Amino acid sequence: MEKILIAKIQANQGLNGWLKIYSYSENKEKFSSYTHFFVLHNKNYDQLDIENIIIDKSIKIKFHSINSREEAERFIGKNLYVENDQLEKLNDNEYYWKDLIGLDVYLEEGKKIGVISDIIETGSNDVLVIQGEKELLIPYIYGESIKNIFLNDNRVVIDKIYYE
Repeated sequence: MEKILIAKIQANQGLNGWLKIYSYSENKEKFSSYTHFFVLHNKNYDQLDIENIIIDKSIKIKFHSINSREEAERFIGKNLYVENDQLEKLNDNEYYWKDLIGLDVYLEEGKKIGVISDIIETGSNDVLVIQGEKELLIPYIYGESIKNIFLNDNRVVIDKIYYE
């Protein structure tokens, strides 16, 4: 099963094995529905079962197998993954970043201008990083800068005004 990067462990939180995590997801509340995460260890994924979770300004997690600050220390800086089928279903015209990165980018008249290499979170709207003849930064505004997304055809169509 494909594993999807969803968060990163930032720091200890107290003395009893709690960890503070940084979410790569817009919907922090979704974390309360997870029962476990995976961490990559020696090229294998180890499952960490959640004992408790607190979601406020940040996300704090207590895993069953981590019961002290010392045990938690070795997880700081590790990425947390979920299985693809744990992700919530999206509405029409909503996409996970993992589905957009790598798509070919075209202008409306059909000219290919590059590939989405990264996405930057800015707060107001995300920005697509497009690698082609030149690097472009295109605001992700569906229906405006982004005219259409065709996942099955591996392509995104953007408004030409953002290329000129």
